[in-house]
Amino acid sequence: MSLNQRSLWHQTREPQDTLSAPPACLELVAERTSDLELYTAEMLRRTQAELQWYRTLYENTPAIYFSLNAAGRIVSVNQFGANCLGYTPEQLIKTSVFNLFEPTDQQKLAEALIKLFSATHPSPSINGEYRLNCPDSEITWVKILLQIAPDQEYPEKSPVILMMCEDITVNKQQEVSQQTSQTTMQAQLAEIESLSHLKEEFLSTVSHELRTPLTNMKMAIQMLGIALNKEQNFLVEMAKPPAERSKASRYFEILDNECDREINLINNFLDLQRLDSNAKPWVLETIQVQQWLWRVVELFQARNRAMCKQKMRLVIAPNLPPLAGDPFSLERIFIELLTNACKFSPPDAEITISAQLKLQNIQFQVINSGVEIASAELPQIFEKFYRIPSNDPWKQGGTGLGLALVQKLIKQLAGTIEVESESNRTCFTIQLPLHRQVSKK
Repeated sequence: MSLNQRSLWHQTREPQDTLSAPPACLELVAERTSDLELYTAEMLRRTQAELQWYRTLYENTPAIYFSLNAAGRIVSVNQFGANCLGYTPEQLIKTSVFNLFEPTDQQKLAEALIKLFSATHPSPSINGEYRLNCPDSEITWVKILLQIAPDQEYPEKSPVILMMCEDITVNKQQEVSQQTSQTTMQAQLAEIESLSHLKEEFLSTVSHELRTPLTNMKMAIQMLGIALNKEQNFLVEMAKPPAERSKASRYFEILDNECDREINLINNFLDLQRLDSNAKPWVLETIQVQQWLWRVVELFQARNRAMCKQKMRLVIAPNLPPLAGDPFSLERIFIELLTNACKFSPPDAEITISAQLKLQNIQFQVINSGVEIASAELPQIFEKFYRIPSNDPWKQGGTGLGLALVQKLIKQLAGTIEVESESNRTCFTIQLPLHRQVSKK
């Protein structure tokens, strides 16, 4: 019978002895249900449906919900949460919640529960991040909210602990990855700094150890030339055509030239290394282009009379504005380009050096004729130690570092260099900004 029904028992029998009497007939008669009882029944049905809806919502909410007793044993868990952890709810009920966490975090969770119970706040809550130890789960990190839900009807009973989780595995992995990347980067920067320091020390040592003996060799060669000149009129012998010279003069020339080439190689190599490590300080000066360029060309011709048999022609636009730059670096650039032009041009050729204004830049060009660089070789001529094997008809030799040094110097002066070679003509074009800040990288 339902709660809104009453029953009446009707017994029909003849007066007789109980033992010999026939069985009684029972009849259940429902009384008329009142409107109040119908309303109460409908409310109960709706309440039950609502509770079932909340239960379904609780079971399937995409989060992990636990209720624990004071000992930390699981009283209930939602279906979605159990599935995420790789269990069924039945496997988790009555087990210790600590078994779900890494041993290193179990003590941390226990301390959080103790803190929760000792709080003076009427409804305290504690947040924390913990690592799980669930073999069948893809979740490894969770963010937990702990809160006490006391029994309102029986407050003297042990309260229930509500544990809500949020999966933060992806966030934690990203955080760990970022920390690892930062640590790795810091270690790499420290290593680079250490290597840079060692490199500077090495360059300083090599600079002294290599240059000192070569300087002594060059000095000895010059003294030998002076001695031979006094004894054998050596300068007259050196002025003769190569085929008419004595063996001693030819050997002397080879020795002198190779010593110069070795000194040039070491100087270029060490300068390149210093440019890469920013060890060389910049000295900016105001350069009057016309007077400065004339001086550089005259100085080059004076120092290289034996090698430079070509005609030098300067074409400088009038009223060029002054250029702010490092005069030492600019001189190295032009000396190297002029040296190449002389090496790879026939003796009767003309070498043109020009300067003109192009927008906010000053454009310099060094043009020589008589030799053409193949188009396939052009992209490689600025590489370290690269030499064009077919482009040295007079066997002048070279270090393979000169143009690499030129490109590096121009880049640090915030300029550009390009090369064109066709129709038996080669042109190096340099663009240097008039107004700039010098780059040190």
